[in-house]
Amino acid sequence: MKTIWRVSSYLFKYKGLFCLTLFMAACMTVLSIFVPQVIRYVIDKLVGEGAQAASGADLQALGWGMLAIATAYLLREVFNGLRIRINNTVEQKVLLDLRRDLHAKLLDLPVSFYDRRKSGDVASRVIEDVASVERAILDGTEQGTVALLTILGISVVMFTQEPILGAVVFLPLPVLVLLGRRYFKTRQKNWRGVRDATGLLNSHLVEDIQGNRLIHAFALREREKQRFHQKSESLRQKTLKAMFQWSLYSPATNFVTNLGNVGVVGVGAYLLATGKPGFTLGEFFAFLFYASMFYEPVRQLNNLNNMLSEGKASGDRVFEILDHPVTIQDAPDAVAFPSGEIRVQLRGVSFQYPERAPVVENLDLDLRPGTVTALVGHTGAGKSTLANLILRFYDVGAGAVTLNGTDVRQVDLQQLRSHIGSVPQEPFLFDATIAENLRFGKQDATDADLREALDFARAWDFVDRLPQGMDTLIGERGIRLSMGEKQRLTIARAFLRNPPVLILDEATSSVDSITERKIQAALEELFRNRTTLVIAHRLSTVRQADNIVVLDKGRILEQGSHADLLERDGPYAELWRHQLDVIPGQSAPAPSQT
Repeated sequence: MKTIWRVSSYLFKYKGLFCLTLFMAACMTVLSIFVPQVIRYVIDKLVGEGAQAASGADLQALGWGMLAIATAYLLREVFNGLRIRINNTVEQKVLLDLRRDLHAKLLDLPVSFYDRRKSGDVASRVIEDVASVERAILDGTEQGTVALLTILGISVVMFTQEPILGAVVFLPLPVLVLLGRRYFKTRQKNWRGVRDATGLLNSHLVEDIQGNRLIHAFALREREKQRFHQKSESLRQKTLKAMFQWSLYSPATNFVTNLGNVGVVGVGAYLLATGKPGFTLGEFFAFLFYASMFYEPVRQLNNLNNMLSEGKASGDRVFEILDHPVTIQDAPDAVAFPSGEIRVQLRGVSFQYPERAPVVENLDLDLRPGTVTALVGHTGAGKSTLANLILRFYDVGAGAVTLNGTDVRQVDLQQLRSHIGSVPQEPFLFDATIAENLRFGKQDATDADLREALDFARAWDFVDRLPQGMDTLIGERGIRLSMGEKQRLTIARAFLRNPPVLILDEATSSVDSITERKIQAALEELFRNRTTLVIAHRLSTVRQADNIVVLDKGRILEQGSHADLLERDGPYAELWRHQLDVIPGQSAPAPSQT
């Protein structure tokens, strides 16, 4: 009920429209209850005085009765049409609110949330689970309310006219309640399995779409077909298991309600045969209608078990995201990003990812204003992790990262990230035009600004050759561009932002050596008057750095300029010789020769 109540809170935002829907449904219920009373009146009028031929007045009453029934049915469908329109309006409003809140929460969640979740499963929760929750709560609330109103109204009429038959109609209710409770518990567990299996299937489908080229390159078509079949089969089995419960529950409830109809026929016929005072043939027919009408909303309430089970399972998955703690967020007393030149310091920093050994341990590093600091070392040394800590994608486990002495955890997140330019190792571009992707760096950039940035990143030549130039759509994740072209666009985007702090993570790893030299010359201009952190595997790209830091397993082995580190003939000199393919045992080139 906690999950159902939480979703219902979205419904209460539109209580005016929802109450109007219930009013329409209540009118339909009144009109439905009215019809058997007209039937009762007509039958008693025509045959109430034995087998005498109907008089003209009786036939006139029959005509008016048929007209009244037809009018009641017409009005009921008019109200039904209005109810559907209002219900659909509320439904879409609730869907929009739920998806908007869920999407906003996904944007607020830290990077660590996505490290251990499949994108397809998350998308499944936003699209499919939200729709399932909304359908269960909105339709369930409306149908449940209408069903209860119908049961209440019919019960009052039946017990007023003939308490004995009313009691007969009520006899199956305890059995139906017990069946419903048992079914709901089993169904809820089964539908959670169905929703989880759906998320896994969606994740696999997204992977196959994104990795289409890899699948073709490695001839993985048959392997992926088999994996998709296995996940589809798992979904099929779990869905059938959930559905099979209904194949037992539905016939059982139908049988019990039909026993109630049998009881009404038997007891009603007995009362007629024994001549019970006040009980007429018309009343007997009316009771037959009421019994059928009474059990229909009872069936609807039982059917809601099915809907609520699915909605509860989906609601748990939705609120699992909405309730996930936002571990990276603004401090209550957050301050603005420091002005002027920025000095970045890491003091006693330690960090480890969940279920992994420490990546950084008690590390001290100073990034001075106006200088370039380069991080080098083997894969897994902790280079990208340090960049992530400065951007506060993760919080340090111990120590602090400071900007001019201010802990980054005290700086407004929006300002922190808007003042740090980042060129990631794997460039990401949205499915939009080149101009739109560049303006993420500067929203008010003019076309001249974009041209200048593209020239700077040595990207204008290839952009100018595209059919629509800067207005060319580049596809999802920039799929229509080469990796080198995408990398140059991300450099242009960082140039547009013109941030006081710049982080480059293998920014030229996907360009040819000639283009790399051109970009390096341009980057030297970008490095001026700002604090820059460069992460590189190719040491040739960081020779001009003011400070080169050699990392290994989250610890600093040595640091200094390129010339100083070669003279020391330590880990950096060894890396340098290895990349130059120097013969083992030969000394590193002298600084003047490099």
